Amino acid sequence: MICQRCQNEASVHLTERVGGKRQELHLCAGCARKAGLVLPESAPDLGLESVVQSLIVQNVGELVGELAELACPDCGTRYMDYRTDGRLGCPQDYRVFSKGLLPSLQRFHGATRHVGKTARLRPAAVHRLRLRSQLREAVAREDYEAAARLRDQIRLKDKHA
Repeated sequence: MICQRCQNEASVHLTERVGGKRQELHLCAGCARKAGLVLPESAPDLGLESVVQSLIVQNVGELVGELAELACPDCGTRYMDYRTDGRLGCPQDYRVFSKGLLPSLQRFHGATRHVGKTARLRPAAVHRLRLRSQLREAVAREDYEAAARLRDQIRLKDKHA
């Protein structure tokens, strides 16, 4: 909605009946203050996100309110994005949002650490991992001829994969 006075985004919406007719008024926070509507000074931002966040803090607790402000430094995913979509953005999110994730994991799976099956690697993938490990060791030893040979083998494997 757009403010009926200045064309900014409306954040205050009033509906009243005058003479049996319904009248609606949509104003931004600035125009609402100018019109004499009493708005709390502690909440100058009346955007949807701030209203939702304050409702979460009031009704669910401070922990979720604290988590609602968190964002992953690596991928930018916010905790509230995870709560909405049910998806994390990167492995780092598990550490960043651990306070909120651990209770959910405990509730869903009965544990907070993985104890089930692990994916089996195909022999070609195991061989590629072994080559990469050997490459790192050759570079650490400063054996650049061996490192170049291993690098070429890895590129060949990746090309045919």
